[in-house]
Amino acid sequence: MPSLKSLPIADGGAGSACDGRRPQAGASGDARPQWRSVEERNRPLAPEGEFPAGDPWTPTRREVVQLLSASAALATLSGCLKQPDEKILPYTRQPEEVLPGRPLHYATASMYDGLATGLLVTASEGHPTKVEGNPQHPSSLGSSGIFDQASILQLYDPQRAGVILNGGVPRSYRDFLAAQHDKALALRAKDGGAGLRFLLHPTSSPLLADLRDRIAKNFPAAKFQAFTALPDEEAQKGARLAFGQPFDTVYDFSRATVIASLGGDPLSAQPGNLRHMRTFADKRDPSKEMNRLYAVESTLTVTGMSADHRLRVKPSQMPSIAVALAARLSNRGGALAGLSGAAQRAKLDAQQQKFVDALAKDLSRAGSGAVVVPGHRQPPVVHALAHAINAALGSDAAAQQKSVLVDAETGYQGLRSLAEDIRAKKVDTLVVTAWNPVYTAPFDLNLREAFASVPNSIYRGLYLDETGTKSTWFLPATHPLEDWGDGRGHDGTTTFLQPLISPLFNGIAEAQVLAAFIGEGDRTPYALLRDFWRKRSPNDFDRMWDQWISAGLIKGSSPATAERPQVRGDAIAAAVAQERLDEVPGYELEIFADSKVWDGRFANNAWLQELPDPITKVTWDNAALISPATARELGVETHDLVDLGLRGPPVHASVYVLPGQADGVVSVAMGYGRTSATEQLASATGFDVAPLRRSDSPWSGRGLTVARTGRKRPLAITQEHWTLNGRELALETTKEKIEKHETEDIEKMREPMATIHTPWDYKPLTYKWGMGVDLGRCTGCSACMVACQSENNVPVVGRGNVAKSREMHWLRIDRYFEGELDNPSALPQPMFCQHCETAPCEYVCPVNATVHSDEGLNEMVYNRCIGTRYCSNNCPYKVRRFNFFNYTYDLGDVDKLRMNPDVTVRSRGVMEKCTYCVQRIERARIDTRVAGKGIHDGDLQTACQQACPAHALTFGNLNDPSSEVSRWHADGRHYFVLNDLGTRPRTAYLARVRNPNPELASR
Repeated sequence: MPSLKSLPIADGGAGSACDGRRPQAGASGDARPQWRSVEERNRPLAPEGEFPAGDPWTPTRREVVQLLSASAALATLSGCLKQPDEKILPYTRQPEEVLPGRPLHYATASMYDGLATGLLVTASEGHPTKVEGNPQHPSSLGSSGIFDQASILQLYDPQRAGVILNGGVPRSYRDFLAAQHDKALALRAKDGGAGLRFLLHPTSSPLLADLRDRIAKNFPAAKFQAFTALPDEEAQKGARLAFGQPFDTVYDFSRATVIASLGGDPLSAQPGNLRHMRTFADKRDPSKEMNRLYAVESTLTVTGMSADHRLRVKPSQMPSIAVALAARLSNRGGALAGLSGAAQRAKLDAQQQKFVDALAKDLSRAGSGAVVVPGHRQPPVVHALAHAINAALGSDAAAQQKSVLVDAETGYQGLRSLAEDIRAKKVDTLVVTAWNPVYTAPFDLNLREAFASVPNSIYRGLYLDETGTKSTWFLPATHPLEDWGDGRGHDGTTTFLQPLISPLFNGIAEAQVLAAFIGEGDRTPYALLRDFWRKRSPNDFDRMWDQWISAGLIKGSSPATAERPQVRGDAIAAAVAQERLDEVPGYELEIFADSKVWDGRFANNAWLQELPDPITKVTWDNAALISPATARELGVETHDLVDLGLRGPPVHASVYVLPGQADGVVSVAMGYGRTSATEQLASATGFDVAPLRRSDSPWSGRGLTVARTGRKRPLAITQEHWTLNGRELALETTKEKIEKHETEDIEKMREPMATIHTPWDYKPLTYKWGMGVDLGRCTGCSACMVACQSENNVPVVGRGNVAKSREMHWLRIDRYFEGELDNPSALPQPMFCQHCETAPCEYVCPVNATVHSDEGLNEMVYNRCIGTRYCSNNCPYKVRRFNFFNYTYDLGDVDKLRMNPDVTVRSRGVMEKCTYCVQRIERARIDTRVAGKGIHDGDLQTACQQACPAHALTFGNLNDPSSEVSRWHADGRHYFVLNDLGTRPRTAYLARVRNPNPELASR
């Protein structure tokens, strides 16, 4: 990494977007090695792309007359609105805990593939409006992810299923119970229930485990299978190989000084990722001992962006990297002793060998402070080798515990067996609570056809999706915010779910579905849950129950970790000897879970669809990710349409040329190309990767064919919107430079510039609000973006408007590259209104709609705004958003329940932007005034700050020298973006500090 450098937008030279040539020097003779995309690096960007285009619609004379007539008619009716006929009643005996306009907070949890994450949900006037993390829960530590934040929108989705169907005909729940009672009696009498099968979602719930045990007693021949499209079966196989039995590995990055990620994404896409981000970021302070992160991966990930060193390899090369690393560390003894000669089989090139040698030395030096983290999609031998390396190093950052899931096997092997039994006519009744297996099943299983042949199939889902339309019985599911339940966190902490609202769409809980097979289907989920825990805690249960539900968890309930289980070196050596380590020429396929819609279950969530991908910044789509070198070889560029084939029908995919992608690898995200009957958003985006997947190799494949079609399908990408050519925006340096005080480039972006305006004087005032952003902690996960959208009623505009640069996000995360085209480093930077002291937007507004408050906020007065957009054109940070249309006009009554009542819903023709969550400031002002005290540090958090898992954002009073935001503003790394323009922003950024290995420092 070079010395301290800014990351401006590059001046591009002419040539192909993927020709690999470095940009030409600018007028000053300086090369510009930082850029945001391949196209920007190699091509000059047109200045007319600076601002969103106006509406190109040109109406005919007839259309103008029609509009004038309609507007006149509406004007005559505007004063004749009729109040509802029904009588509305206020509280006459108001509950003491309910105060009008004052929200309440409840502890609950979200469940993803069986693991619980503790949440605190805000309820306004009896319905949930905002989700936050539970500070007491070890899996969230008070933060939240994008799926947690967006769950509010899913709760109120009017396209959710609300009717029980039997063969497409509406039925009642009593009809369902009666029908299953008769069938269950017949199955038990016949052969003990051998024809009864359950395909369930993975769970850690003690209640659901108990119900399964009771079903098994009634139907001893029945079979249970857990399934998720994103199983950890490779990890479990690796644990069995290493230890002889399945274990979960719990990582603690607070104990790690050197971290090596092998084909995974522990900061984003693995269990416990919220906690991992916090503990990892806590050790990125250059004033203390910093950790060092290595990432080995095929496509750039959130973890890869945060890495100090990154090696790109094909999926087939990952076992070779793991074997070479284990062999290099064989002198540590233990299970690695028998692998010293295995390095000869691992064929690495010079760059890979240099990387592995440096990594091995660093791991060995760190000893117990080192940890190797394998990705869940990696083959079992990689997991086993990682366990062996961690054991040999005596790692304190990796501990084994018994699996918290009820089923150790949750993947495709069990699904394949079920499909075979269905075809063999061995299944009479199939109960499915796993999410949409017809869609997520690999192509070779042909589960769609098999599922339709089951005589009595029962499916519970939030939507009438691909599996629901093939089922005999379809049951609408409860949302987690409507349900009672229990589960365990990634570390095993017992966690509780409680409903914030009664089921909006007649949803049925999973516990009720299972209870129907033991004759208790008519009981409520609350009764089932409470009775179960009463039997486990008979003493003083009522008091304990209230404590558990109030806190959302049982404190101290995580199981003890195993006493460093013995690693079976002989078994691992035998597996390595059988592993195929040769490199096969040709293209390879890599499939991964999409960062926004996951395996497709969130594909109908507009907030997530419009959220730019952390790496590519693509919205409303997935794409075929290829490297610049592969793009040159194929003769394609971003937006070109290609056909991908792998032992099946071809898939049509748009290309995205991604710097840092491994050569010869095509990476695609699953979760798109849905054909759901009711999920309109899900069915209109992207392509389905199912034809490329096989049950024996669901995540990668060799022999992929890639063919040009000669056509294009443009992607909606936000990365190059609002171009600021040559500006100094994001800064990074190294720990060595910080220690040597070589920070001149930071210091020149810190001093206030001369201005003709009289500076504001805040000394007589109590509060001077400001914000800080630590680029060293930010991972680019985007939780802050969804939190801001949820908190501030930010609308969704759709794919077409995003392509026109009309997205409405108040907060965006820009992603910058630095270095060589094929293998750069990457840096995310959150950007929002800087609340400038001398704000350019304020001086050009003709109606004084944007003004400066006494406490330093750049405020918007929506009722004054007439939509000239002068402020947006004059904003150098490009953070203002204009309502080209009335995006909330057609919201239904249920949709409106998600709106934050403390924030104005804006209309067409109005400008909007970040307000520093002024509604939270006013709420804190009221609360502290009632308490007879001022607002102290920590009493107030903005929505983005509260959600951030890495604690990369802070907000507070700059007049308080002891506040965290004041400390960040005084930090030696702080600077102000575009400080040379004299805007005097109130938001300070801390430059990212990397901690490179001196042996790899040139990288």
